[in-house]
Amino acid sequence: MESHPFLRSLARTAATPLPLPLLTTLSQQKVILPFYHAISDQPPPHLRHVLQTRNTRIFRQDLEWLLRHFEPVEVATLEALAAGAPAPRKPLFHLSFDDGLKEVATVIAPLLREMGIPATFFVNTRFIGNRDLFYRFGVSLLLSILEVRAAGEKSLREASEILTSGGIKAPTLREQLLAIDYSHRELLQQVAPRLGVDFGDYLRHQEVYLNEEEIRALIHQGFTVGAHGLDHPLFRQLSHEEQLRQALESTRWLEEQMGVAPLLFSFPFSDEEVPASFFHQVHPPTGKISLTFGISGLKKEAFPRHLHRIPMERGDLPARAILREEYLYFLMKAPFGKNKINR
Repeated sequence: MESHPFLRSLARTAATPLPLPLLTTLSQQKVILPFYHAISDQPPPHLRHVLQTRNTRIFRQDLEWLLRHFEPVEVATLEALAAGAPAPRKPLFHLSFDDGLKEVATVIAPLLREMGIPATFFVNTRFIGNRDLFYRFGVSLLLSILEVRAAGEKSLREASEILTSGGIKAPTLREQLLAIDYSHRELLQQVAPRLGVDFGDYLRHQEVYLNEEEIRALIHQGFTVGAHGLDHPLFRQLSHEEQLRQALESTRWLEEQMGVAPLLFSFPFSDEEVPASFFHQVHPPTGKISLTFGISGLKKEAFPRHLHRIPMERGDLPARAILREEYLYFLMKAPFGKNKINR
């Protein structure tokens, strides 16, 4: 949502020496929702240029620090608090991970089970089992391949011309590729062959996403699974009808195919500009989606069933620094009435 760069920068600097218990007490924000995407010691080509992936060492350190200062809780606790249960006396946290990436099964879930930490994994239902590729991952793949395999001047020029004619203008091809958004994602299908890349072939040989069997295994292990839309759209670019379709169809698929309950939904990218009418229609008692999730950090919200998470992928910055900054930033905004989102 809104950004205050000066306050954010000041909070980053000033928060380091402050004790966390003081920050949680002053803010009265006892529940935090940190979230990540993938954990990898060697980020694959489809992630390298679009995600600041945590490595396993830093991620384990994050988890150890969180366990020292917060108690991990299940989604049921979040539901109870959203329904009006008394505020917790001690600090709590619930982890989540977006995009349903393969690293969930190979790296993340085993480590969480070892440490006894529950979590929720949000998946894009059209991508499950490598059925398709998120356009941002396609951009990263193209950039990764261009790093190691030179393309001819003609091919580079043709790729740039395709993007320019499609409305993507920037000084370099790299900047053009990174500027592609959801509404222009089809341009990638035209550019990729010019650069010698076959997305379908990549998906046949590289496991990018969880498959259905792995999702069922995660549920059996006690984790929760929620929807992240059908194909990771930017919601503010969608009509109201399409926003509802993305949320309802993706959660319905999980309910019908995986037996998922409760129904949970995290907004791809962000919930910026999503109107109040959306939440009225998807939350109980009108709708079936128990909780929805944004990415605005520590925030109060007009809709108690819409919860805001804290992005944790900020280079090598550890959890203790990110969360102290988040708490102090919350306190610094309080006098200006900037800590609640009204829709």
